[in-house]
Amino acid sequence: MKQISFIFILIFFIINSAFSNTDIEFQKWKKNFKKVALKNNISEKTFDVVMKNSKFLPNVIKYDRFQPEFYEDTKTYISKRTSSKKLEKGLRFYNKNIDLINSIENKFNIEKELLLSLMGIETNFGTYVGKMDIISSLATLSYDKRRSEFFY
Repeated sequence: MKQISFIFILIFFIINSAFSNTDIEFQKWKKNFKKVALKNNISEKTFDVVMKNSKFLPNVIKYDRFQPEFYEDTKTYISKRTSSKKLEKGLRFYNKNIDLINSIENKFNIEKELLLSLMGIETNFGTYVGKMDIISSLATLSYDKRRSEFFY
């Protein structure tokens, strides 16, 4: 019984130590990221307000490693995420927000069809925004080495 207790305590400390190291490294990353933000005309006040509560979210990394677009074939992926009902919802959303969407298309040179497709897949046109803090999620993906350049 003492050996089992010792093993559980040891596992706890190993896991806790791993998270502590990640937290320390993430805080270092945030300091470096702040320098980049300031060089790109983000005010220190804005950065501090936005990033103040951001933290490393291990589940974001776990979910990122298992995105369906990486393991489902195209036909399966599309058939699970499209329907005539979703198309109708997208058209209603577009018609309701036509000026904003067209201005985004023009200002950022992104085709509105692509923007709307991504909005439909990722947020169901704004009705699902996820359960994790978006700033922490993006910071976590920027910090992670696998696709950091993309999210940075």
